[in-house]
Amino acid sequence: MDTFACFSKHRSFWLGLAVLCGPCLMLAGCKQGESRVPTFPAAGQLLSANDKPIANALVVLHPVDINSKAPKSRATTDADGKFQLTTYYTGYGAPEWDFIVTVEQLLLDDPNEAPTNKLPGTWSRPESSTLRIAITKATKELDPIRLR
Repeated sequence: MDTFACFSKHRSFWLGLAVLCGPCLMLAGCKQGESRVPTFPAAGQLLSANDKPIANALVVLHPVDINSKAPKSRATTDADGKFQLTTYYTGYGAPEWDFIVTVEQLLLDDPNEAPTNKLPGTWSRPESSTLRIAITKATKELDPIRLR
């Protein structure tokens, strides 16, 4: 018996199963009471002290107020040091907030070792980073972030 014939013979079973399980599967994917902070598209560029682009760096935005409900936003720089911030989904931007910026450039020197940060550790921790930015609804392009 081919698959179609089997489905046709037991159609009421399959339809009943779909009616019973469909809503359960849909609800399983929903988080009740979840509310997301609105985000706004924002892009920027990461530069060294001598204005050279820093490629393959992880840029993370941490809310200045640690008690805030603003989520962290992040991006990875391209070959030109440019990045597009994302929070929930790629390219969605960042919430309207004041942020501390951390930056790491993890590169693999030896395939048998863990990657190492090629930038000064000062910028890799929110407690020590002096980098600050503010995201607003009007922000589209950030001023370049210069590591000095």
